[in-house]
Amino acid sequence: MKEKSRSISTNFIYNFVRTFAGTIFPVITFSYSSRILGAEGIGKLSFSKSIISYFSLFAMLGIHHYGTREVAKLRNDRRQLSKFAQEMLILNGVTTLLAYCALAITISVSVMLQQYTVLLWITSLSIFFMAMGMEWLYQGLEEYRYISLRSITFQIIAVSIMLLTVRDKSDLAAYAIVSLVASSGSYILNFWNCRKYIDVRCFGQYDLQRHMKPILWLFAFTISVELYTVLDSTMLGLIKGDRAVGIYSAAVKVNKMTNALISSLGTVLLPRLSYYLVSEEMEKIRTLICKAYNFVFMLSIPACVGLCILSDSIILLFSGQDFETAGITMRILTLIVLIIPFNTLTTNQLFIAMNKEKKILHATLTGAGINFACNLVMIPRWAENGAAVATVLAEAGVMCVCFYHVRKMMNLRTVFQRYYQYWIAAASIIAIHFVVSLLDLHYLLEIVFTVSGSALCYFFILYRFKNEYFLMAAAVVKRKLDHEK
Repeated sequence: MKEKSRSISTNFIYNFVRTFAGTIFPVITFSYSSRILGAEGIGKLSFSKSIISYFSLFAMLGIHHYGTREVAKLRNDRRQLSKFAQEMLILNGVTTLLAYCALAITISVSVMLQQYTVLLWITSLSIFFMAMGMEWLYQGLEEYRYISLRSITFQIIAVSIMLLTVRDKSDLAAYAIVSLVASSGSYILNFWNCRKYIDVRCFGQYDLQRHMKPILWLFAFTISVELYTVLDSTMLGLIKGDRAVGIYSAAVKVNKMTNALISSLGTVLLPRLSYYLVSEEMEKIRTLICKAYNFVFMLSIPACVGLCILSDSIILLFSGQDFETAGITMRILTLIVLIIPFNTLTTNQLFIAMNKEKKILHATLTGAGINFACNLVMIPRWAENGAAVATVLAEAGVMCVCFYHVRKMMNLRTVFQRYYQYWIAAASIIAIHFVVSLLDLHYLLEIVFTVSGSALCYFFILYRFKNEYFLMAAAVVKRKLDHEK
């Protein structure tokens, strides 16, 4: 690894900031727009996004994960990296064109979807931006500082546009544009900036066929993931209508934000794991993954407990009275905060880095099957709450398969050696919230006092346990602060 490569801790900090901005800005825009557009308006946009996600899935194939992995291996060979990047762009260009053709045909033949035509075409622009954005290039090169600053800039722009344009229920299309700018607008800069890392010239002899097998394996994995992460909103919209999707979207918003923040560590690991694999440094891979699992446990357990007890207050804060019934749905979904970061780290980082695409497919197909079957049974009876239960069961199924495969690759006893400490420390959150609830505060103050008090108590207990992973994280933060001084 070149000396100029940043440390994993530095990459994590940059990626955490980017992920935090990428999740908190949608929460801010959702909190503002949900009060203006209502549950039905939010439901229409969420349903449209769920439809477009299937076309986006085909357009991207498995290029994102495959590209990140292969760029990490080629990072020190500019010529080979340039040729590889152009081959990915050619493949992605073809699949994007086919995806748009399929979308046009689908809208023209579906009477139901025609009422969402404007929203569908606006949302579909994300497919084009993703194709030209080459996010896999920057992640493979571990350019997280650039990715973070670029993303935050466009999210600030999006919030500014929203405050100027979204004023009443008729501004749903404007909000769709705001969401597009926040999530995909920054990809325009990626295309322009890529000349720093690759040569923009024709190499003449491109070998696209050699990429197809691994890409198609990862495409199958992505399809199965999409089935059990987006299918709930699609089926909920088809069976119960826009309002049910709107309520479900409000419930899942904060949980998704929390999962993304906790999983942000895993995103920076894939390039480094791929590099270690090429160097045949298996012991470093096991050590790194063991640390990553424990950092995930350290954050996901208190997050799950905290979100569960504060669900009603969080829904009122971020969505308003029209979404009040989403509190129960959110409480059910808090269980996935325990599961998704573990699944993401295992499948998207460990298995992909080690070329274990078949294991990924095994896990995700299990989740997709469970989700589809449970949605069919539960959504007609319990609407958004049924979709929430189906999601939890699907993620639990994926986790079981991940456990089965991981136990053959590393010692799980070492991984879970400190697990009980996180649960003992998290129990203090319940006590803190009980004391705060006695004060009968406004829901905003209830959240602030509970979160701040719980965080102090939780990390103090880990410090008293002398938890090595907490002490390690604290040391990294201290070094960064000292460096800034």
